[in-house]
Amino acid sequence: MTQLLVSVRNVAEADAALRGGADWIDLKEPINGPLGAVDASVAHEIVARLSGRAKVSAAAGELLDWPTSSARELLQVEGISQLKLGLAQCRDQKWRDDWLAAQREIAAAGKDLVAVIYADDVAAHSPAPANVAALAIDAQCRWLLIDTFDKRSGTLLECLAAAELSAMFQRLRQHRVTTAAAGRLTAAAIAELPLEAVDVVAVRSAACGGDRAGMVCASHVAALRQQLQAVGTI
Repeated sequence: MTQLLVSVRNVAEADAALRGGADWIDLKEPINGPLGAVDASVAHEIVARLSGRAKVSAAAGELLDWPTSSARELLQVEGISQLKLGLAQCRDQKWRDDWLAAQREIAAAGKDLVAVIYADDVAAHSPAPANVAALAIDAQCRWLLIDTFDKRSGTLLECLAAAELSAMFQRLRQHRVTTAAAGRLTAAAIAELPLEAVDVVAVRSAACGGDRAGMVCASHVAALRQQLQAVGTI
């Protein structure tokens, strides 16, 4: 049962995503980067507006910035169940220990830390996908997202072959890790995904008509949900 996650930047977009049938509302400010965080005040407004009608996750920036980031205020927002931290510029860093420390801190706030793979790991200078997947399994992580760092380039499947993505996600699911796929996923790209191995399809630009800096539109969200339903994944 593949679910649909839509990233939103404000209350109006959250309303549109909900009307379109999104299962997950993800809080993200696209001008702040691939995993740019919204202000905590915006997060409070969106969570209050949703009033439990959808599950809520939030982008929280990059792991290297986390110790001093204003995104830390999201720890205090009740209703957010998951936070995502990217691993850009961590390829040559002692990132595993730092990630595990963040996982413990976020768990203490009653939330899960999502392991994030950047499929374009060379551009992001992030750890190789296989290394992040291994960490997710070792750390008994509940969620893993594969995304793209450079939103000016191609889709997820232009960075990682569908067969490779399927094999990785199948292995993760054997270890009870829930899988999510993102990365400029158009309707055509979603049709090429190995949806039998994907628990959640995550979109921003496709919900905005192709421009991630645009506004989420309920009709675009509804079309994406219908596409998933048509292939029997919901």
